[in-house]
Amino acid sequence: MPEALTDNYGEIVGSDHIARFGQYFTPAPVADFLCRWAMKSQPSHMFDPAFGLGALRAAAARLDPHVQFGGAEIDPCVLQHYRQVAGSDASGCNVVLQSYFDTWNTHQAIVCNPPYMRFQHFDDRHAVLPALSKKIGVKLSGYTNIASAFLAKSLSELKPGGRLAYIMPLEFLNTGYGTQIKQLLIATGNLRAVAMIEAESEVFPTVLTTVGIVLVEKAAGFKTVQFSKLQSLEALNAEIDKLPGERVPTNQLS
Repeated sequence: MPEALTDNYGEIVGSDHIARFGQYFTPAPVADFLCRWAMKSQPSHMFDPAFGLGALRAAAARLDPHVQFGGAEIDPCVLQHYRQVAGSDASGCNVVLQSYFDTWNTHQAIVCNPPYMRFQHFDDRHAVLPALSKKIGVKLSGYTNIASAFLAKSLSELKPGGRLAYIMPLEFLNTGYGTQIKQLLIATGNLRAVAMIEAESEVFPTVLTTVGIVLVEKAAGFKTVQFSKLQSLEALNAEIDKLPGERVPTNQLS
């Protein structure tokens, strides 16, 4: 992400505003890795459910200047800042000012760094989670955090043959509410890899949770899922097939 976008944003809106919206912006190496994976399916259009300051859009444009990019963003302040600082670079990018949970669509490729906040601060979860559960056919726990709710919705919106790449807290792997999220990921054999970034302070210095990447390809029918631990962001320069890790047969995943 261009430093000009992030340098003054915190000073302008303040830390309380950033915490309220769970904003932790995506470093360029992470954005590039997510977009490289998602764009291997050669989509004509990509979507970011939590647009923020446009780091993922910038990464996609570096890889293919012609790819169409859209998104949703609930915070008018961050979207205004992006448009002011990015200037002409913001043109041609269709970002709608609304909650990701307000509409349903389908997408060829989804890349996302969702808001990071625990369920206690997910203010409208009592309305969002029942509606989301009904739509996807899986009852989500009331303890589901907003990042996992974003992921569950995106999994249902991905078109056949499309790819999804998320960076998010991996606490759902070890929590009660995560059971339903894991079922969604492994039920159809679409989960390609889960990579834990052990150098999480390089990604989000103020986050006190394990940070990782989830990669999905719709209807791929993967027989194994790769689990990797990344010691530094430099590891993200490699393709997923080149990363060290263990491949576990999908039918052995609990």
